[in-house]
Amino acid sequence: MKTSDTAAVLLLLLGLPMSGIIPVLGQSGANSDPLWMNFSSDQDQFGLQSVAAFSQGSQFFLSGLAGSNAGISGFFGNTDGLSNLSNAFSFNVRDARLFHSDYSRSAHYSGATFQFSQGQSAHFSAGVAQIEARGVEDRVNWFAGAQTTHSRVQIFRVEVGENVAAHAIGGGFTLSGVDLNARYVRADDGTDSGLVKWQMPINRNHGVALEFQSGSSERFRDGNYQRWLFSYNGSFGRPDEMWGTEGGSSGLGTMSTAILAASAVGVALVASSGSDKADTQIRFTKQHDAAKDVLNKVNPTSVAQNLEYGGWVYQNADATFSATEPVKGTVDSVNIGSPNDVPNGYAAASYHTHAAYDPRYDSENFSQVDIAVDNAWRVDGYLATPMGYFKYHNYLTGVITTLGQVAN
Repeated sequence: MKTSDTAAVLLLLLGLPMSGIIPVLGQSGANSDPLWMNFSSDQDQFGLQSVAAFSQGSQFFLSGLAGSNAGISGFFGNTDGLSNLSNAFSFNVRDARLFHSDYSRSAHYSGATFQFSQGQSAHFSAGVAQIEARGVEDRVNWFAGAQTTHSRVQIFRVEVGENVAAHAIGGGFTLSGVDLNARYVRADDGTDSGLVKWQMPINRNHGVALEFQSGSSERFRDGNYQRWLFSYNGSFGRPDEMWGTEGGSSGLGTMSTAILAASAVGVALVASSGSDKADTQIRFTKQHDAAKDVLNKVNPTSVAQNLEYGGWVYQNADATFSATEPVKGTVDSVNIGSPNDVPNGYAAASYHTHAAYDPRYDSENFSQVDIAVDNAWRVDGYLATPMGYFKYHNYLTGVITTLGQVAN
């Protein structure tokens, strides 16, 4: 049985009113499409307004008192990591890795909102959300938004302690079937992520959509990325939307306030962690790049001193790769310790140099001891030779390849 069917049956058994069960498609890369449920009374009457949302690993609940012109509400929820409850501010793992490594932490959040409307044409909301996670300083996100029948805009300010950690802005409009959404998030260290999505129907049976995404981060040497995505949809009858319009058919009022609050949580989770301030380790998306970077720096010193240097390449919690500081050895060996000594994650490979040219040694190739140690630790190996060759030993296959050259 599908999730939406299960939820509908459960609500009927409980005898709860259903003014709308509104699925909102998540951004590409999200874990699952969220399910929004609106239990609110008629917006023209003063009364209890309640909204709930669920997706894989996330739950959101909002309830309060509202009438035709104003309302106040509180909300709370939990998430196992990134939140994809809001279509416009749903982030994937690649977005999160740009900002920090703690995106997979479980978190609890709560907050309050105030909303007021001008008739049926405009709706305004403002509020604050606090996000708590074990081992991470609390984050507070102040947010505000405005929505009309055809347009919407949201702004966010994330604080960690007494410091501003990030800002974000989003918006869009819908007119004659054409839907445009955009968002931009920027952290205090210059890391940013932007997204623009556009979709429109061609005729009754066909539609097209275009997405452009970009981001940059000083956490990676190759941290800039851009992505284009083009989608085409055709069917008999009216085609489905390829990306859900924020709030689905909910219109203005409590539902749009709830989605704005969920967006605030999503922005705070992805744009700040509170723990990376002390983590200045250079990260790379590929293991080879981390090894080449450290060997390119240390090999000239190794050759000049005629001493071996070595260390570990390890995988961080965010699936990136870094290298430990090189350890100085002797003319024919270096003790890099245990792979269990890496500062984060786990060791994926060893790296070392072979000092300067010496006719007593085969310095341009891995030694049998090098290979045996890698196999014993079950890690790959990297070598920088006196002539500047950058070599790689895959311990699973036993194959040794020359990947290029490094400084010597």
